[in-house]
Amino acid sequence: MIAITRKFLVLFALTAVAAGLSACAEEEQNRVLSYQKGTYLGKVDQQLSEDQLRTLIIRSNAQRVK
Repeated sequence: MIAITRKFLVLFALTAVAAGLSACAEEEQNRVLSYQKGTYLGKVDQQLSEDQLRTLIIRSNAQRVK
């Protein structure tokens, strides 16, 4: 009985370790974990080009309710 319980616990521990190691997705690594209230600590946004800005203005104007 003790041998079966020991095998079960070893199997459970190996499964838990494997699940724990595979749970960390690559995109979640090296992300900001300590936050400062009122301050954005992420990547800097890219500036929109004139063409992109014009396209967004046209799309937003088309969505207006008259």
